[in-house]
Amino acid sequence: MSLFNPRILDASIRDVTADLNDTQKADVLLHALQHLPIQGCRTIMENAVQSLLQVPNLPSANIARALLLRAKGRLAAGYRTSAQQDLHSVLTVDPENQDVKAIIQVQHLRPEMLLREPDCPPRFSAEVWREIALFLPKRDLKSLLFVPNALSRIASQLLFREINIHLTAAVEPGGADSRFRPTQGESVDQDIDAWHYQRSADILTRILVDPHFAGQVRSLSIFALSYDVKQPLAFQVGMLMNALPKLLNLRKVHCSGNKELIARMLHTVHSYNPRLQRLSLVYEPHIRATDHAVDIEVPVFKHLTHFAISSDGGSSSSVHTFLAQSRDTLRSLSINNPRWRFPTEAISVRHLTQIEFSGCFSTDTQAFSEILANGHQLESLMLSGTLECTPSSLFRKYRTALPFLRHFSLTITNLHRHIADRELCPAISEFLRERSQLRTYHLLIPPTDARRIGFDASAWGVLPVLSNLSSLSITYPRDLSPALAGWLVPRTVRALTLDLSHAVTEDFMAFMNQLRTGMPPVLRYIGITNIPIRSALSVVEHGFPNVRVVRVDGNIWTVTRCEEDGSLEAEQWSYRRGKYHAAEWLESLECADAIWVGVDGPR
Repeated sequence: MSLFNPRILDASIRDVTADLNDTQKADVLLHALQHLPIQGCRTIMENAVQSLLQVPNLPSANIARALLLRAKGRLAAGYRTSAQQDLHSVLTVDPENQDVKAIIQVQHLRPEMLLREPDCPPRFSAEVWREIALFLPKRDLKSLLFVPNALSRIASQLLFREINIHLTAAVEPGGADSRFRPTQGESVDQDIDAWHYQRSADILTRILVDPHFAGQVRSLSIFALSYDVKQPLAFQVGMLMNALPKLLNLRKVHCSGNKELIARMLHTVHSYNPRLQRLSLVYEPHIRATDHAVDIEVPVFKHLTHFAISSDGGSSSSVHTFLAQSRDTLRSLSINNPRWRFPTEAISVRHLTQIEFSGCFSTDTQAFSEILANGHQLESLMLSGTLECTPSSLFRKYRTALPFLRHFSLTITNLHRHIADRELCPAISEFLRERSQLRTYHLLIPPTDARRIGFDASAWGVLPVLSNLSSLSITYPRDLSPALAGWLVPRTVRALTLDLSHAVTEDFMAFMNQLRTGMPPVLRYIGITNIPIRSALSVVEHGFPNVRVVRVDGNIWTVTRCEEDGSLEAEQWSYRRGKYHAAEWLESLECADAIWVGVDGPR
């Protein structure tokens, strides 16, 4: 009888084996494996034998047959060490197995070689190693560069996906307090700058001559804080402009410099990288410039989702025009200019998941109403600047708005002298009270205007209900007892910043000793602003014994404890580390919660 269905044999085998027990199914599988060709079926063989070995109470003879079949397949594929292990296991079960002895003779193996353990880690594919490396922080990736393994090449590829180019020296602001300046001499700083110059030139050269390397770059950051076309920097800028067309897979660009550099960068990137997704601009006027006003023309990128701009003064018209043209694609927006107003009419708030605005909230501003009414998708909201309006009623009206909010920050840098909104802080507390999933909460206000916006100890009363808070930055009120303040901070907070201006009127050390009793045990980062402190170690010894990083105003220290005698040591960060590499170092010191991942931050 001819078969009317060519797959009926497969179906019959399946139906017959369905009624067998596991041991009987193992016999059928073993019989089928003996007819399988050794070459080209290693994956099928490995999976089949592994499933056989999982069968409980499998006869030792069947185990030996299965291991012998796998050993033959491994030898055919060139995996001699693992095949020798299987042969050794077969001899353990059946010491007189003639098939194993025949293989030993054909393969010229010595019996003692079967006892050798693998001398290398499991052979993962490059794709598996890459997936593992993706979870590592940058500092660990840098360590992997010295590992003689495929990991070093993978780490190099991941590290150079993000490239930072420093075209000029990192000049520390002259207004910094001299008490906290690094002790290194100027020659050390010059050596570091020279190293960065050489590194930037080497990277640009590699991009120009190596298309494979250039194709791996996804993020490019340019820093030229004192760029001037009259200086002998034109050669490096020319190299940069020649290198940009080579970066075919570039998706993120950050540029800090003056108007000329930013304009040239934007023109070149728009010509050769129209699929750019993230753009961040920081206008840095030349150190001798007298007019800091700037009106930056930004071309339209049809795929842009993240945009950030920071400047001081100037007209906002061209930026607003750009935002209006990009409103359908933008998902994250950051604007930092103390004179600009919130671009309500130029953007579509309902499309945004992240807003950062630092500017002026005028009397007729629609910023708060627009954000609270239409920001349904917002996950992160940061507002900062001069307050000339009274938004407390809007916070109460939209108390249940922004359902996905996880990060909230409000910083009032200045309060107009005619403004008095004593319900503002109570309204914000009610706005956040039911948000148990909030991860970050920042509330910083000028202490001299605390009463005019209703800021007092009650503003801390909402903190205990924020049970998942990990980062807190808040002004300390005058009427709050330090013995109680520590217990109000949620137990989950790992990064804490306190604005102590005008709050500590007596002995600072006595204040810290009272505050420390209630502090969360998982706290790893402490920041203190607007109060003179002689030593960072005093902050740790008297108030926060478990922290690993201390920040006092603009100065940062890493705290380490000596294993021998338990003594504390504090290493001050250099200006360059704090400005350019703070996120990387905080992450390595288990203080990642202190990082506000901005619109131009890593993703």
